[in-house]
Amino acid sequence: MKSMLESFAIALCGLATSVLAALANVAIARTTGADIFTLALWVVVPVGALLVGFAAASGYYLGSRYFHKRASAGLLVQMLLIAAFTQLLIYWTGYATMALEDGRKVADLVPFGAYMELILTKSHYRIGRALSDVGEVGRLGYGIAALHFLGLLAGSLAVFLYLKELPVCEACSRYLRSMANKTKRFADADSAGAYYDRLFAIPVDGPDFAALIQTDADVEKVEQGALQVHTTLLGCPVCKAQMIEEKVQGYNGQDWKDLHQLHRKVRIPAEVDLVPVFLELRVAS
Repeated sequence: MKSMLESFAIALCGLATSVLAALANVAIARTTGADIFTLALWVVVPVGALLVGFAAASGYYLGSRYFHKRASAGLLVQMLLIAAFTQLLIYWTGYATMALEDGRKVADLVPFGAYMELILTKSHYRIGRALSDVGEVGRLGYGIAALHFLGLLAGSLAVFLYLKELPVCEACSRYLRSMANKTKRFADADSAGAYYDRLFAIPVDGPDFAALIQTDADVEKVEQGALQVHTTLLGCPVCKAQMIEEKVQGYNGQDWKDLHQLHRKVRIPAEVDLVPVFLELRVAS
């Protein structure tokens, strides 16, 4: 029962952000004349629809993280349906709020189907740096609308894939929550490697592991070649299982870049509780 209520709440979160994204898009178009949803590169790359799709699906991300409920195939189906709903709502809201110069509402003059025929086939698009008008798109407008829908789907899919990459408790299918974290900086790869290679080569429930975690590491001046290791203790909100996630970044002289090949997730044995180790770390910091 609890799981069903959580799924329903997540669905409501997704529906809410879908409605907000559609209404915000139409409001911006009405006040500025810029329709974000139809923005595209070279007409065929629907970047605006992708952004709107991402915003519309953000409620699913927020709801899933809040309830720590793992993304499933059912959630993906919901997100795809919401993408279709968002596009329809954008069209319908535009129709319901459009008025002629004399104040008459378009909805009082033509049915929704005729309105859609007009906006899809009579629309003009501009391409190139000079924004040259290519004229009315005609029946091609239906194809462009289909591309916009694909953009919405891509935005939703991006949210879903991000959720799928988050660490979860396999036993409970719940997202792990962050319980503590620490960042260590090293002047070069050798000093970083000494920490990185040793950390899980020793028992995680022993004093050497605790000492290594609790030891601060920093550099006075960050220079090219420096590395930093983000260590995060994660825990399941249901069964209390724990995991350590480490992300490594390298400094290229201007900013920090993720070294994805060095990222790792290590599950902690069920009988081991590292919370005291990281609580001690907080005190020491």
